[in-house]
Amino acid sequence: MISASRNAYLKEFDELLADAWLHGGVLVLHGGPGTGKTTLLREFRERALAADALCLTAVGFRNESCLPFTVVEQLGYCPGAPRPVVSALERLMAHGAPRDPRDQGHVARLRELTAALGETAHRRRLVLLVDDLHYTDNASRDCLLHLARRACASGIVMVLTYGRALHEGSVERSEFETVPGCRLVEASPLSLGEVRLLLEAEWGAEAAERLHESCHRVSGGSPALALALIQDHRPTEAARTGATEMTVGNGFRGAYLTRLSNHPTLLSCVRAAALLDRDASVERVARLLARDTEAVAGELAELVGAGLLLAGGRFRHPAARAAVLEGPGGTERARLRLRAAQLLRADGAPPTTVAEHLVAAGEVPDETGVAVLLRAAWQWLAEGRADAASRCLRLADRAGLDPDRREHVTLGLVSALWCVNPAAAEPEIARLMAAVRAGTAEERTLHGLIDWLLWFGRSDEATEAIALLRKVYDPDAPHGGYRLTATRAMVARLRPDALADLPVPERRADDAEVAGMSQGTTASPVTTSVTTASPITTVTADTTGTGPERPAPPSVDHAGAPGGQAELVQFGLELSRAGTTLQLPAPFPEWQLLWEREITALLGLAQHGHLTMADQLGRGLLARFPAGSPARHALLRGIHAWTAVQRGDMRTAVAHASGALDELSPHSWGVAIGSPLSSLVIAHTAMGQLDEAARYLELPVPEAMSRSVFGLFHLVGRGYHALAAGRPYAALSDFTACAPLAERWRPPSRHLFDWRTGAAEAFLALGERDRARDLAERQLDEIGTVVCAARGDALRTLAATGPVAARRLLLDEAVHVLRACDSRLSLARVLSDLSEVHLDAGHTERARALWREAQGLARQAGARTPHWTARTPSAAEAARPPAPVRPPAPAAAALDERLLSEAEWRVAALASEGKSNRQIARHLYITVSTVEQHLTRVYRKLSVRRRAELSRLIRPVASETGPLTD
Repeated sequence: MISASRNAYLKEFDELLADAWLHGGVLVLHGGPGTGKTTLLREFRERALAADALCLTAVGFRNESCLPFTVVEQLGYCPGAPRPVVSALERLMAHGAPRDPRDQGHVARLRELTAALGETAHRRRLVLLVDDLHYTDNASRDCLLHLARRACASGIVMVLTYGRALHEGSVERSEFETVPGCRLVEASPLSLGEVRLLLEAEWGAEAAERLHESCHRVSGGSPALALALIQDHRPTEAARTGATEMTVGNGFRGAYLTRLSNHPTLLSCVRAAALLDRDASVERVARLLARDTEAVAGELAELVGAGLLLAGGRFRHPAARAAVLEGPGGTERARLRLRAAQLLRADGAPPTTVAEHLVAAGEVPDETGVAVLLRAAWQWLAEGRADAASRCLRLADRAGLDPDRREHVTLGLVSALWCVNPAAAEPEIARLMAAVRAGTAEERTLHGLIDWLLWFGRSDEATEAIALLRKVYDPDAPHGGYRLTATRAMVARLRPDALADLPVPERRADDAEVAGMSQGTTASPVTTSVTTASPITTVTADTTGTGPERPAPPSVDHAGAPGGQAELVQFGLELSRAGTTLQLPAPFPEWQLLWEREITALLGLAQHGHLTMADQLGRGLLARFPAGSPARHALLRGIHAWTAVQRGDMRTAVAHASGALDELSPHSWGVAIGSPLSSLVIAHTAMGQLDEAARYLELPVPEAMSRSVFGLFHLVGRGYHALAAGRPYAALSDFTACAPLAERWRPPSRHLFDWRTGAAEAFLALGERDRARDLAERQLDEIGTVVCAARGDALRTLAATGPVAARRLLLDEAVHVLRACDSRLSLARVLSDLSEVHLDAGHTERARALWREAQGLARQAGARTPHWTARTPSAAEAARPPAPVRPPAPAAAALDERLLSEAEWRVAALASEGKSNRQIARHLYITVSTVEQHLTRVYRKLSVRRRAELSRLIRPVASETGPLTD
């Protein structure tokens, strides 16, 4: 398939060939690499042969350009070369290249060759085809120019290709412009339509329509690159599956390098542009290569014209840049990288840009280079690119540093590795511990070291670091109070009983907010600045499913807020109001506080009951650190999963918690592994997947986790699993095991561990209502007026322990609270209980509406049922033999219908008609569990053991009074 522009070139040649009988001529085809000049030359030869012309061909080679007559010598070896021409060539080469071009003997031999060629052209059309004239040796070049100047008079047709564009004013162009009858034609890349025709010839119109834009965009219209893309794409399935992008493979990379390999100066320009990448410019490329700017500008323009580059030295596809960068050897590559770093630093480029070149060079940096690497590492770590930060810090660590500077670099490495894989920082921790034991470790180093050691449960070494911190802590040091309060915040979760050994920060304006958390008070991290009104006085809710009026979002008082956390909390509140795109404030300038500030702020919102805002902030943080910091990302996903559990969104909790475990190995989680594990246990339990929850309970956990707050989370999750599995004594054991730990440590927002409510539910399952009531009341006292899911759960449990008259009021209050804090599953459970209260009171329509809403919320939460205890038995339980059935007791002779409540009577009447429990539940819009509970009470009151006996008692009364069901 010949394109339109190719047809123009062929027409030019055909005109030249047709006029050969009258006069000859010269056609010089020039253009950048890969524009198809050699392909056109072959096409010219085929047309000449078809016209019965004699074709003599030659090619210039770069590595033979120093040997005289190597090009014109090839003309004599062509098939059909006339003997006089061969003899003239032999005599010319026998005397070698003249020292003086005016040598009369040499001139005579050139005239003899011209005459022999002219005589041949008079008998038969003669075409001389020379490819890559720019690689021709000087002797052959002079000979060809001599022939070109006489071609018209001799009837010789000459076609010469020049592998570079002959720009206006260039020496090479001026040589040919003086040749009589010379035609200069520049070969240009294929147009979009020509690429489409090329693809259509290969794959047909449909594939060409889909792929021609991609092919032209990547190849730039270069025929060689377009053909390479076709070869790369052909073996793939994409050609037959409707793909719209061309496959870029090794063929394309090889073709790109091949086009440049014969042009060293162009290749050096392309390589410099590739190395500078987005910072490339004509002036910088010239400086990097130490060449003239005007010459470099011309070469870059030639590459753009050939389709190999875009304007500004940018590449059309990353594969082309990668292929070019693979070329130079290690020493040369390092030299160019270091020079690029120097140029960019002198131009005021960002530290990250300069650091990329320093790291790629791999050479030991000087003092200035170390400063650049440290600034770049800080910026990359703040952006979540922990791997890039680690590479910078490791290179800086190779330099000759004083002890203080090396300790700072090591601490930065620990912080960067903690964001990727905390366990990988072990060698750096060993170096820092050596400084601790020598008594030379700086205060800022001790803060990060204590966090890492307690994360992995290494309490003895943490004790050594804490002892030194007590000696060196300076409350007047810049940011000293903030560092200490942040460390106490982490210790409060990782090893609460170690808080007493840490220094106590002074109450200053820069650390007041964190103090409440780090000192172990009952306030949450934001208690001193976030105020929430009582839900009873500020929330107006209805229980018909139309939804409540939300309380006004709380406000944050910035007085006394440290840099970092309060801004994030305030932003989370504002984000909830405005729904804007998350734009986080700048991070606090300390290695170990980069990620602590995010975690403590997120936990602050979640622990204070602002679950919706915590969810929004968590999503924003996860989006900010998508891939470059897997450990940091995993930890945020773990907290997000815990927030989802509190909100009752079990599907989200499972997705984030399981994803967090996949992103980070169990060992690297340290004691914090209790967070995602407890979320998975609780979520799978709520979803009725008890076997899956049990699988996570069987995973090994660090022994030190039991001395952390995450151990309490794990105990609570295990307790709820045991309660759902019908093992209330085991559940009670786990819940009550939390009591001494929670009371002794007094962690922030400890009411959110919810162990008292869980223990109260276990006591209810055991029939001990008084003890359950006592625990529920103590839980409510602990919570106070905070609007949170834990308060709603405690109110529901308290309602189950009290008299029927008080039950509805408590459940109504629980609905108010849970609607305000957006806790779906807890709200579903309360609405389910409230529907039963209304059903007992004869309010069937209201009961149905509440039940429908409860079922809808349970489905949204991903739970199979709103109740922990209404569940599908696990596989192990299903395999157990059924319990023996006791013999039935004699039925009562008569039924006093006043023994049964209206709700019990409805269930009993439907059961006497032979309906199954599921049918009864569907008929009355209640749960199967509620049906079973009603029937249990009916059996006990009527002293019956089976439905047959119930039918004999109920049916006669029902026939006299009429049906009692709606």
